[in-house]
Amino acid sequence: MSGIFISYRRDDQAGFAGRLADALVSTFGADNVFRDIEDIHPGEDFVVAIEKQLAAVDVMLVVIGPAWLTVSRNGVRRLDEPEDFVRREIEAGMKSGKAVLPVLVGGAAMPAEKHLPPGIAALARRQSFILSDIGWTSDVARLVEVIKPFFPASRRPLRRSGLLWGLAALAVIVLLAFGLRGNWLGRSSDGPTPVASELAQSLAGRWLATVKYDWGAEHAERFELRPENGEVHGTASYLRVARTVEQGALKGEQLNFITHSQEVVGDGSGREVTHRYRATLKAGELHFVLESGGGLSVHTPVEFVARREAGK
Repeated sequence: MSGIFISYRRDDQAGFAGRLADALVSTFGADNVFRDIEDIHPGEDFVVAIEKQLAAVDVMLVVIGPAWLTVSRNGVRRLDEPEDFVRREIEAGMKSGKAVLPVLVGGAAMPAEKHLPPGIAALARRQSFILSDIGWTSDVARLVEVIKPFFPASRRPLRRSGLLWGLAALAVIVLLAFGLRGNWLGRSSDGPTPVASELAQSLAGRWLATVKYDWGAEHAERFELRPENGEVHGTASYLRVARTVEQGALKGEQLNFITHSQEVVGDGSGREVTHRYRATLKAGELHFVLESGGGLSVHTPVEFVARREAGK
């Protein structure tokens, strides 16, 4: 089994967790989205069920609302209780080595590392994702694009646009098979036929790079590129979290696109960061320059080389 595990605290914005689950079910299917309140059967051991589910999924979303950090019971903060279910979920998720994405809702800020128990303190270093009330639909759509690369290819939802293009291509093949080579929609058969450029064909696929950022951290990043008619779609990871490629374009011999992330500092303040990528294909390698701006800190340009993922 594979899918998405949603961790949330019932005393803190449980409604957001349900709303998010419904949105993800519409994209990934009910069998691929797990939320404890609905998916544990009567009489089943809660702890065993949670740990079993975490071992099976691909992505864990930690839904954090304004009271998530401070919810208490009998004068003791819930997160400080060793047997707290939310704490145990996160500890298990992080130990599994799978993707753990903090999702901020209700205007919540990312907790600082010093405010978290040692077992889950590293959560503060994970790149957070904000779901706002005003931009809920677009924010969820971006989150879906972040999650997709973590799903096995066989279980990823089909893009409607990809299905339409596939049907269109099949229709053209059928027409050609029946010898309809004459004028079609006002075009002569001996006219020019649109074909993908050599650059676009060379870029399509998955690429891997080791990126050393300007503050010293080094991460393995993955790029999944899909050139289409001069545009480039796909994902590009930043701090090992896949981001949706936006404004992707081929200009001459250069690839350009942007992605976005949220930069959050210790006091909980945050701002959206825009990452601008420029790449040139040289001898089968993508030579990138990354410029990041708009956040809470200043970043110098970063250069790195991406190589095609083996077997892709």
